[in-house]
Amino acid sequence: MVSVDGSIQCTTLDFVIGILSPKAGDSPLQKDFDAFSTVTNDKVSKCFSTPNSVSLNVDDVLQIPKSGWTEIKHGIDQAITFQANTKTDVGLSVVVGPFYQNLAMILEHHGIPYVVTDYTGFDWSDISLVDSKVKWKNIVEVRPPMKEINGAIVDYFILKNWESAVMIMPEHPRENQECQNLAHQMVEHNISPISYTLRYQKEDKMKESTDEVLRNVQLLEQKKIVICSPRDDKYNLIQMVLEQAKLFRMLVDESFSFFILDPSVHLKALSEINMYRTGLFTAKCELLAYRYTDISNNSNNFQTGYGYGAADAAQIINEAKYYYITDNDSTKINTFSKEIYLKALKNVRIAGGETGYVEFNKTTGSRIGYSLSLYNYGGANLFSKIGEWQKVEPYEIEENNITTEYIPQPADRLTFLDVNETEAGESRGIFRDVEPVVVVLEEPFVMRRPEPKGVKFKGNDQYEGFTIDLLDRISKDLKFNYKIILSPNNEYGGPRTDRGRDPSDAEWGGIVGAILAQNATLGMGAISITSQRQSVIDFSLGVVSTGVNILITKPEEVLSIFQFLTPFSLELWMAIIGSSFGVSILYFVLDFRSKQRMFTLKSTLWFCLGTLLMKGSEFSPKKTSQRILTTGFLFFVLITVSTYTANMAAFLTKKNLEEPVDSFEQLAERDDIQIYTVENSATMNFLKTSSESSVYHQIWEKIARDNNKGLVPNATVGREKVEDGSAAFIFDSMINLYSEKRYCRTQSVSAPILLQEHGIAIMNGAPFKSQLNIELLVLKEEGFIQALRKKWWENTRECDEDFQSRSSKQIEFDLQHTAGVFIVGSFGLGAALMLFICKKIYVLGQRDSAFPAIRKEENSSNERSPEEKLIYGITEGKQSTV
Repeated sequence: MVSVDGSIQCTTLDFVIGILSPKAGDSPLQKDFDAFSTVTNDKVSKCFSTPNSVSLNVDDVLQIPKSGWTEIKHGIDQAITFQANTKTDVGLSVVVGPFYQNLAMILEHHGIPYVVTDYTGFDWSDISLVDSKVKWKNIVEVRPPMKEINGAIVDYFILKNWESAVMIMPEHPRENQECQNLAHQMVEHNISPISYTLRYQKEDKMKESTDEVLRNVQLLEQKKIVICSPRDDKYNLIQMVLEQAKLFRMLVDESFSFFILDPSVHLKALSEINMYRTGLFTAKCELLAYRYTDISNNSNNFQTGYGYGAADAAQIINEAKYYYITDNDSTKINTFSKEIYLKALKNVRIAGGETGYVEFNKTTGSRIGYSLSLYNYGGANLFSKIGEWQKVEPYEIEENNITTEYIPQPADRLTFLDVNETEAGESRGIFRDVEPVVVVLEEPFVMRRPEPKGVKFKGNDQYEGFTIDLLDRISKDLKFNYKIILSPNNEYGGPRTDRGRDPSDAEWGGIVGAILAQNATLGMGAISITSQRQSVIDFSLGVVSTGVNILITKPEEVLSIFQFLTPFSLELWMAIIGSSFGVSILYFVLDFRSKQRMFTLKSTLWFCLGTLLMKGSEFSPKKTSQRILTTGFLFFVLITVSTYTANMAAFLTKKNLEEPVDSFEQLAERDDIQIYTVENSATMNFLKTSSESSVYHQIWEKIARDNNKGLVPNATVGREKVEDGSAAFIFDSMINLYSEKRYCRTQSVSAPILLQEHGIAIMNGAPFKSQLNIELLVLKEEGFIQALRKKWWENTRECDEDFQSRSSKQIEFDLQHTAGVFIVGSFGLGAALMLFICKKIYVLGQRDSAFPAIRKEENSSNERSPEEKLIYGITEGKQSTV
């Protein structure tokens, strides 16, 4: 198959892979084989037919372990016949999957290689490979031998000088074989295991049994506990024991050490989701466990059975093809040889596999060259790598020309690491490489950054605002990276469904739901700290203080040409006019019978009017009674005019606005205003749960009528409703204040109620809470948060007219301020002119009626004699002279 120049020359060989699956159609390894088949060397792929994978259903097709050899072999032949597009006499080239003893015997009899991915089968009812005494020749173990992993635990006990330990394991003998092997090894090394078994049953019964075991642990004063759960996805034993140990306050006791053995490697109970959910972050004890790979590799395929190292198993099978065709012994073979292929499998080496370094013992096919990482899952050093175990085989040493065999000691295999000297990535502390932070788009906390022409922002650069600046500073100080994600439906978080009085039983949405579902580590923005939310998640210290108030449409100016009349009410004007008329009448009465009468009705009215207008009159009263009356009236005029002058100055410098809503009480009484608030917010929950007799519940009834017409998805929609007019929006006072400064059609009114604080949402029991709180205190003391408030509220004002007017040096009056004065003056002028015209018309009318008598007298004078005219003329002249 290999030419003289080293190039590959071969004939096409049939190759059939048998993939064990728990049930029909379930072949989870298939995608891994397909993926690696596409990247196999092109020259190698030409030597083999397209890989044919056959799903060997252990339940229906093979019927393991019920069937005997004949039935199992018959099932394999049937699977090949119906699934593989090849000749039936070819048979299987290799089988991959978990270990079944009956199947292993059949495959070894036929010389078919068996790539084992787990110690026992899917149903956990067959004899485990751990206690198998048979020396299998055709088996290649992808998973490291369980005996060696148990040996790593024993090495740790020896180095720590631990002489005894309590072992908790499943009750069924076929399901605790790995645990029994560990107990045997502990006994061999003079370590006393005190074994307790728990039977798989209902959760309540399991808790009772666990409590009984832990009470015995306390009575025996044992501090070392080994939790062995070979199939923890079935028993959930690890999480059960840890949860109950927390109630016994064992997890907060530094003297306790829990060693966790989960051969399926996924360590579900110690995944980050459960660590948050069950509050294991607060553990001060040791929570120790070995892992085949470092946590930083973030492998998600570690599952029971077929799942462990699935990608490695596929790569091993494909890599073995290359070793097969380059083997010198295969140059004369034109048909596929299972024996040569088995040898090729055992020669495979993979440097960077999913499960680390991969190499096999050439004789036994067991995994060698691998290492186990020892991690501590408790306390502040959560997920920190504290040691590494590597198998060291016995070797010969020569000293003084004498060759002896050296048996490695535990210290040769297990090396502890200095946490301060670990490389970056080996210990990542609390945070992952990139922390997801969930936010709500809400001005000015989180906003879309305006994109200049030709520029497209991506990732975190898309956002800006108060929260973004704060998050950027915190990430720099605490040294972590973050990725901003938007809250589902852009909600802060409220219970969507009420399944009981306990909020923890409800289904949560928004930021709270994202935290609970572990889709985000931090929740930031204008999310208020409430008791309901804090019952299911945790919060940092408050970032800023806030409350709830009302955002209304800014009242528009009511223009009145008679604004000069507004300093006094109508009643007061009527009282002043009536008082003046009353004084006039009193003057008239006091002077009615006087011989030197000055206060006629006309002159009295003129005197009072002149005094009221501070003009005075050409005469003054003489009588004592009239002077006393005048003194009182002058004092009345002085106070009235001074008060009017002072009020007039204020009214002329202030716009006359529509009647606004200033309080929640006024808002509850107004039926002409539609009220809105944000759905599933803390404000909505406050209004909804208020006492039925309170003002706030009346407001809620107005919001909830017409199928919750008053509920909006976010504050932006609420503000837009207010801008449209005749609406009020009840929400966070800081958001309303920003709207007032940024959008000139809105106004924030009423004193804030429901005083709360915005915080950073985190999962319950998060160990970085104290670090986060300290960071927030530092930022407050530095004035950083106050500076951010000034940046995003004060410096963004666009329509604060009161501020502009206060900063102005002069106030300019225009015609609209004094239009009424001109109208009154014009009315007086018009009245005077009309009176003058009417009088002239009257006088002219009187003259026209007197003209006939004058003419008659003139005619009679013309008929007199010259002597009479002379006498009459002299007489008239005298009279006229007189």
